[in-house]
Amino acid sequence: MRNNILSLFLLVALPGGAFAAEAKILSMSGAVEVRPTREGQWTSASENMEIAEGGGIRTGAEGGAVVLMPNKSKIWLKEGTALEIEQRQTLASRLALVFGKIKVRVPHLMRKEKFEVRTPAAVCAVRGTEFTMGATESGKTDVQVLFGEVKFKFTVPQAKGRSEFNIPQGQGLMSPEEGKPAKPVLLTAKQERAALESWNPGLSAEQRQEGLIQKENDRAQIKDFARATASAENAVKGFLNVVKESDLEAGRTLRDVHGNVVRVDQRLMRPDDRTLQFFNLVKRPTYADFTGPVGGFTYNGGAMTERLDMARLEFVFNADLPQRIEEWPGFFDSNSVRAERSAFIFANKSQGDEYIFTIAELYKYDAARDELVNNIRVVDSGAALTNTTDRDVVITGFTDAAGLNKIAAGDIVDSGGGYLDDGAANPLTGLRWAIKYTPTGGESGYYEKVGDPSLYQYSADAYVIGANISPAASNMIWIARENYVINNSGGIKSVDDFTSSGLDPFSVLKETAGQTIMYVKKAATEPGTWTTSLNADGSKNYSNVYAGIDTADWFVTAGLPYSSGTNIDLVIVPDLALAAVQRMLPALSAMNE
Repeated sequence: MRNNILSLFLLVALPGGAFAAEAKILSMSGAVEVRPTREGQWTSASENMEIAEGGGIRTGAEGGAVVLMPNKSKIWLKEGTALEIEQRQTLASRLALVFGKIKVRVPHLMRKEKFEVRTPAAVCAVRGTEFTMGATESGKTDVQVLFGEVKFKFTVPQAKGRSEFNIPQGQGLMSPEEGKPAKPVLLTAKQERAALESWNPGLSAEQRQEGLIQKENDRAQIKDFARATASAENAVKGFLNVVKESDLEAGRTLRDVHGNVVRVDQRLMRPDDRTLQFFNLVKRPTYADFTGPVGGFTYNGGAMTERLDMARLEFVFNADLPQRIEEWPGFFDSNSVRAERSAFIFANKSQGDEYIFTIAELYKYDAARDELVNNIRVVDSGAALTNTTDRDVVITGFTDAAGLNKIAAGDIVDSGGGYLDDGAANPLTGLRWAIKYTPTGGESGYYEKVGDPSLYQYSADAYVIGANISPAASNMIWIARENYVINNSGGIKSVDDFTSSGLDPFSVLKETAGQTIMYVKKAATEPGTWTTSLNADGSKNYSNVYAGIDTADWFVTAGLPYSSGTNIDLVIVPDLALAAVQRMLPALSAMNE
């Protein structure tokens, strides 16, 4: 009994101890050598050979290798690369890239688990991430993030600029020239293709490209599955196997309604024990200018390259989320669990993290109502609730990455006239808040046009900027949206595509996406004139309301990049939601039983 207690004590007291398994060489080609310890001798490697903590692996001029870590992380080594396993414990892994080039794929780790890769000049901390990293013996470092986010830190403070960065997917960072600051930049098409192609050892150039084409056509690697299955669970399990070995991450390459090639990457994250984040990143190498549809809205931003749009949904709960996703159904089924705060943030990040156009909504828990509420109290907690203040509030305008985080954290306060400060009374320059307009006298603050049988909807809601302001065209905005249901070629789907299809629902969703284009428009006419009438078929006629929506954007800049205005153009695929169903379906079935 005493020995059992001692063993249990050691397991608890030494969670990162010597019980961790070793790294293993999955595959290799050409000249590859391993070293068992830091002081050991280099010897020829072989497949399935283990590399202990303190050991290393290096590849020759034409060599290559793939190393599998015990936590399922994979590391690809290019030719002329040396890598050391500095630390390999249950909850902590640290690799050292001495020189050369590697690609790292890290699955979603346990809450307290750490995974780091360092070079002679920098260290990267990651979780649920795929990235490439290069290093020279002189200390030059190059990082390119394909999925997720990398926390990058120069080990020696830079002479100019910052030394720490959060590098999001689709961006990279290189050691700067002497005297210049480092800064993350968007990956070029050439860099992205080189990073995404297969790095498996022994492949020809054509074989590496074959893998890349497959990824570009379907980043989620959707497998073929039977059209008729015995159960919904089998259908879901066969639907989605993502490229990354991560908890919940998905992606797809397709065309949008305007014919632009689009890459959509989705990610579900748990940044802390009580927070759940969903990211939908939309990247377009080129974004063509276009004319708005009849009954739709005018785009004023012009053509651009390297377009980047983002949706960020965040929920903060009053209890710790379970470690395993499979346990979430039971967790959310509990009557004691509730969301304390949520944020829906949509942004055009084409000009980087310093110049972001956003439209956002913030919700806070109201104990009296026992629900999340979006009204004037999200910006003024002491405001009285009336017919005109207990209405939806939107935060919009230009900000930076820090401003988006403050919106998500609820760290925004009305400073008068529709302007905002953070909780420390620092002005959030460029942002405004507005409250949904309360129509009077038979008018409408809402416009809508719906397709039939084509699945599209154009709509707009009128908002008044700030509180206690008499509504007038000069202080009002229209939040306008064009919503489409599209296929992977960008064509607008119809009702028949769903009701008359012989495919099972999951096969239909495999070819389906949603596109939402958002604008902030000026008011062209005064409120009071936005009346509706009935058409002969009994439907509403919104012509007077539509005439009140200006073609010009409310938010423009004095110079580039948004001198004429802009929009937010999101493409959203159902892949991540189906991946979540795949993980949780057994638990849902058990709850149902």
